[in-house]
Amino acid sequence: MTDNITGIGTLERQVIEAALVTTRPFSSSEERSKASLSLEQWTSGSTNAATRPLDSSCWEAYMNIVRIAFATTARSSTSSEHSGSSTLSETNVIEKIAYVTSKQPANEQQIQREANGAKLLLLTLLCSKIRREYSRLLRENVNLGRCVFEELITALLSIGDNNQQHPTDDTATLMRACCTAVAAVAVRSSSSQCLNEGVMKMIHNCKTSIALSLGINHGTNQLDIRPFSPTVALTLLADLPGEAQSRNDLPNTDIEALLQMPFDAANMSAADASLDTLQLSLGGFINGGGEVQDSLLCLTLKSLRKWAEACKSITISRLMETSSSNGTSGNSFLSQLVALLSSQSEQRQWSTARHAEKAMIQSANVLTACIDNTSDFCTQSRRSAVSSMLSSIQAPVEFLVAPLRNSEMHSWEDATVALSNLASTLAREEMEDISTCQLQGSFDLIQLLLELQAHPVHNVALPVLEVWLALQDIPTSDRHSSLAAPLYMQLVEVMLNRIAFPPTFISWEEELEIESSDFDEMRRMATDVLIGAYCLLRSAYLETLANVITATSSDDWEIIEAALFCLCAASREACARVKSVANAVSSGRDSPVSSDGNSTALGLTQLVGSSCSSPASSRHHLVLSGMCIFLGSYSTVWASSCPPQSVLEILAYLASAISTPAATEAAGKGMRLLLIAAGPKLAKAAASPGADPSSYNFISAALTQSMEAALSTGNPTVMEHVAEGCARVCVQLKDSSQTKTILTSVAMPSVQRSRSSLDAISASSSGGDSGQASIQVEAATQTLISCLGVLKQLIRFCDASVGETHVLTDVLTVVWPCLKDISTNSNCRRNEDVLSRLFGVHSQLLNAVPTLIGPHFKDIISFVVQAYEETFCASALDYVSAAAESFDSEQIVVAAGLDEQGKSALFAQLFSHIYQCTFAYIQAKGPSDCTLVIKGLFEVAQRYLLFCPDALFQCPELRSLFSLGTTCLTECEGEIDSTRSALVFLAQFIGWKSIHLPASKVRVLRNFSATIDNLLLEHGETITKSCIGGISGGAPQILWPSLSECLFAVMLHIISELPSGEPNPVLQSWLRSAMTDNSLLNNSQNITSEIGTSMIQILCDLAKQGVKSKAKAKMVMTDFGKIAKGETTPEALHAYSIS
Repeated sequence: MTDNITGIGTLERQVIEAALVTTRPFSSSEERSKASLSLEQWTSGSTNAATRPLDSSCWEAYMNIVRIAFATTARSSTSSEHSGSSTLSETNVIEKIAYVTSKQPANEQQIQREANGAKLLLLTLLCSKIRREYSRLLRENVNLGRCVFEELITALLSIGDNNQQHPTDDTATLMRACCTAVAAVAVRSSSSQCLNEGVMKMIHNCKTSIALSLGINHGTNQLDIRPFSPTVALTLLADLPGEAQSRNDLPNTDIEALLQMPFDAANMSAADASLDTLQLSLGGFINGGGEVQDSLLCLTLKSLRKWAEACKSITISRLMETSSSNGTSGNSFLSQLVALLSSQSEQRQWSTARHAEKAMIQSANVLTACIDNTSDFCTQSRRSAVSSMLSSIQAPVEFLVAPLRNSEMHSWEDATVALSNLASTLAREEMEDISTCQLQGSFDLIQLLLELQAHPVHNVALPVLEVWLALQDIPTSDRHSSLAAPLYMQLVEVMLNRIAFPPTFISWEEELEIESSDFDEMRRMATDVLIGAYCLLRSAYLETLANVITATSSDDWEIIEAALFCLCAASREACARVKSVANAVSSGRDSPVSSDGNSTALGLTQLVGSSCSSPASSRHHLVLSGMCIFLGSYSTVWASSCPPQSVLEILAYLASAISTPAATEAAGKGMRLLLIAAGPKLAKAAASPGADPSSYNFISAALTQSMEAALSTGNPTVMEHVAEGCARVCVQLKDSSQTKTILTSVAMPSVQRSRSSLDAISASSSGGDSGQASIQVEAATQTLISCLGVLKQLIRFCDASVGETHVLTDVLTVVWPCLKDISTNSNCRRNEDVLSRLFGVHSQLLNAVPTLIGPHFKDIISFVVQAYEETFCASALDYVSAAAESFDSEQIVVAAGLDEQGKSALFAQLFSHIYQCTFAYIQAKGPSDCTLVIKGLFEVAQRYLLFCPDALFQCPELRSLFSLGTTCLTECEGEIDSTRSALVFLAQFIGWKSIHLPASKVRVLRNFSATIDNLLLEHGETITKSCIGGISGGAPQILWPSLSECLFAVMLHIISELPSGEPNPVLQSWLRSAMTDNSLLNNSQNITSEIGTSMIQILCDLAKQGVKSKAKAKMVMTDFGKIAKGETTPEALHAYSIS
């Protein structure tokens, strides 16, 4: 074969060759990418399709390609079946091009596959072009538009005939792609008289085609185009609703009208016509007769599903109707669908199991879509349809029952899922009627749903959960008695087994039966159902699960773990029940609720007593984790119903479980919850008259052991949880000396470990740079970091004084030398994580015991500054922020040996030095590479503004700071935290008059108001541009509120300088400059000059109204941003203009 290819233009050949390169498996990635990009650009043209001229040459080229691609499809696709060699005249043009451009030796079949791949790609691109531009093509060049339609119809007829005579995977795929293109054209073909003319004509042709294939004289005139094969006709019908819904040039109401508005005098809509056609098809193919008939039946059901999902008018009531326009007296859709999903279907002779499964899936999906459509809700026809389906569940019809049995027998998972969705939707949507069990078959459906709930396949069991939630909304007085407590007792048992781990479970990495995501989703969704079960069963729910836990063998660990999960699911409601009983008893009230609450508390305490009596180590690790969650979830019950000694025993059990890796986090959380809940009880018992003097010793030992157990895990989160719980218990104790002693005892393990880690770091560092030494240093460093986190939590939750001294006095005495040694260790000073935790401890001390820290403040701040100079650790700036806020208190100022003037001088000098270091660092690295430092710097500046403004304004670098803040609005490149920090500072600095500050601070700011005015005049235009540019697309949407606040602060400050009601030329100039700035125009093509002018007027009017209009101004800016992104139209601004 030579490259003597005629009958094709240069452009068409280039397009075909690019398609071949894109789809060939041996093309390089670079070749494929280049060819694909050129095809996309040629097909779509300019990005702005609405304004560019229509490219007729592209449409004409596609017409020519479609014509030559399918001109000899029938011959070329079957050439391999003939013994003789093919000739040039028998080969499709695209196959010729594929042959002459192939870089590798290929036989005829390979060449044909390559050509078919190129055809499919070009059809897909053409379909995308039709969706984008065909409506416009019909308006501007109607003849060309009709030619495109005619060529596609001709191609579809050719492919359809070939697929019917010689079906292959390639021809079937090309046929479906061509059907999609034809459907896309049909839904966009309309006349001035009728929007859905193209859709109706296509349905009419499909109906005629199907009637002719069934040998039915439909009584219509022959259409201009030949009838389709039934496969093509049904595929077209299936594609029409989806293509109609893809029309983004029409509002939703017009799309609905396209499918459901009347077309002719008979008031028949597209949906009506499609149902008539599909009923004709269903009646013709439902009885079978071979693989072709079975395939057409499945296509009919698929098409019906697509129409049912797209049209609100196709309801379950509508499926009961029969069509009179077909000239037949066939059964209704509903009766035929029920027959396909009943025992009758088992008697039908299916050509293949695949067709039987597909028919089952599609039938179930059709009914599901129609039942889910509630536009016929509360009508008698819907009730009749539902009644008919429910009554069919029983033998001999066995609707749903027989297909489920069949799908399970053949392992048709998708069919089982579809049937579960159908059964669940039927029960959920008709729950009001089903719950009374007055309709025959209602109880059978509920029993079927219980079986589906127990099904091991996730997607089968999951939809059933919605049924029980719907049932919960029906008052028990309105339900049949069997659907109350008896049903929920069954349901609890089913759920217990359904959410259990597989018995062979070891870890998710080794698990093959279920996916962890499915398992987690099932438990998450089951929680609400279990809560509903508890609310109905109350103490019986807990008693049932407690019996499972105590009576089940430890070998069946998965059942015990599942029962614990079920108990935890209802913990909040059960705890609230017990608490309400305690309140009722204290007020002298008694009721049935109190009796149930007492039973609940008694049952739970008995369960915890028996569960904690066996060693934690004897439990399966997942059971132990579940037990720890259970003990934490019911901590309020133990606090109210267990004696102090039992509480300490529970705490000891959790401490013993914490070393098991699977239970570590659960035990830590449980200990925290138990200590918080039981702290007041332990404190009250220890301080009560006649209490055992050793009570405090027991508490001290329990807390210390708990802290040591948490520290042994090496888990920072667990350590901090337990530290919080211990601290909260300590501050509840009434005896100040005991409080300080116990708190010190709790802190000592962390201090000792910190000291040991520090010694290990020093020893390993002096031992050289060996790999072992590095490992030891790293381990010791991590331990030190964790221990500092524990100390931080202890201090944080001990912010209380007992008597004249603070509870942390003794702790500080123990901790201080260790903190000092850490701050002087060179290795620690180089580690930002250690510094961050160390600064955190110092910040908490500054907040908790400012008078004790005051004398050491100058030494601490010197260390902080030196560490910052060495590492530029942002946590150092956090400490400076905390110090600025803490020194607003007169007590710490006096404790530090300062007066107000000395404080201002000290903090002014501190900020000046910090700023100089930071500014040099930012200049060297660039703002986008040091966002953490920028965030910290402007948080310091904001604290200074609020708590020591005199020090801020004494700082000679204030002008530079303001300029840096303005620069960072854009130079941080949209990084959220740093940009927001700069915005907050600028907004509060400029809008200081709107901040509620003490009178002394207001006087300071008023004295420096001229400085603020000058800085704003110098940088106001830049800030305005940055804010508007950011909202128009230059910054993430999460920053819009901060950008809006900053812009409003600028506007309010400028407006307030002029008499009320007068226009402000400076503000208008800034806004006009921002609205016409190139950066804004580059961010969005949607902001026109009219929108900019309207925004300026609206913003100026809002600013004149003062601070009360800030919320509305932020709403305006949000809508402006959405207009810029194309998410809303400019009409959104009209409401603000009117108001």
